[in-house]
Amino acid sequence: MARAGSGREGRREPTEFVGGSPPSKPKEQSSLLELGRSEACVVITSGSRREAEFVLRGAETTIGRDPAVDVTIDEPSASRRHAVIVRGRDGFYLRDLGSTNGTYLFGLLHGQEKRLMEGDRFRIGRTEFLFHDQPAPEQE
Repeated sequence: MARAGSGREGRREPTEFVGGSPPSKPKEQSSLLELGRSEACVVITSGSRREAEFVLRGAETTIGRDPAVDVTIDEPSASRRHAVIVRGRDGFYLRDLGSTNGTYLFGLLHGQEKRLMEGDRFRIGRTEFLFHDQPAPEQE
């Protein structure tokens, strides 16, 4: 599998995910970091759903263990509705929903919110996410 910064062949769009369980992704498929993307998204970089990617199209994207949330994670320390990414006028914000164990973005967010910037990493339990809000550089 090619890695970021190496020769890239072909393009595909990130997976649009709206609730429920997304289809499983073959291991040989490229990661979002290698794709031409044009929309804000998060990529799971650790945990059981590593390399799963989610385009942030709605006003809010909820993360947690509940199958009814937008991004379901298999994380025992996560609450059913753990955190939400909110689209604001000036960008995206990560808000902890009063979870038992908190959400980490440059320290503990417990019932608080902070603005997400390109390349920010946040963590819920042992599951880490990478936020993107800028288009990928054009490929040759």
